[in-house]
Amino acid sequence: MNTKLIALVGAVAAVVIAVAAFSVGYKAGGNGQLQVPIVVADGYVGADQASFQVGNVGYGFESAVDWTDSTGMLHSASWPDCLPKLQEVKGVRIAAGMLYFGDTGTGTGQVVWVDCRGR
Repeated sequence: MNTKLIALVGAVAAVVIAVAAFSVGYKAGGNGQLQVPIVVADGYVGADQASFQVGNVGYGFESAVDWTDSTGMLHSASWPDCLPKLQEVKGVRIAAGMLYFGDTGTGTGQVVWVDCRGR
């Protein structure tokens, strides 16, 4: 067999294996969707911002966030009705994660969803 043909077959096989491995990892990782953990947190609600503490990490949002109301309806970019302003809140389910700025290692904790079911 020709060495160029053997090299070509090897290269094609390597590409097929790489694509298959990527596909399996992509599927296992949630189809490329960002998976943000849901946690229960205590916090404080201000006039137009809310902050929560989970362990030694602080998370927050300003003005608006996606949230689910007590009936299970999803609301986009508005103020959650279960977060009364200017008071402490306890046991709030939130989806939150760290948003890092490039490769600086610096980031901020962001709340991306609030669950008002059961509140």
